[in-house]
Amino acid sequence: MNRIPNSNSQPLDNHLVESEENENDKMEVIESYNPETKVMLERFILMLIAVGLVVGAILSVGVVYILDKTGFTTPPNQQQIDLGK
Repeated sequence: MNRIPNSNSQPLDNHLVESEENENDKMEVIESYNPETKVMLERFILMLIAVGLVVGAILSVGVVYILDKTGFTTPPNQQQIDLGK
């Protein structure tokens, strides 16, 4: 049983080259955003940064308060060493 190869088939290398070219064509398309959307995204990012700063400040003050109350921030007692002079 001899099968005749498909005449429409292309070598794999040509197919890979064509797919890379198609991907490059898709990547070159630059979408223009609505200016209102851009402003909204900028404000949203700035709000996220501001909320992060506030939460970080509250957490740091809370950690320092807890460490102070538990005594972790007090310096250890140092004993005077007598050298015998």
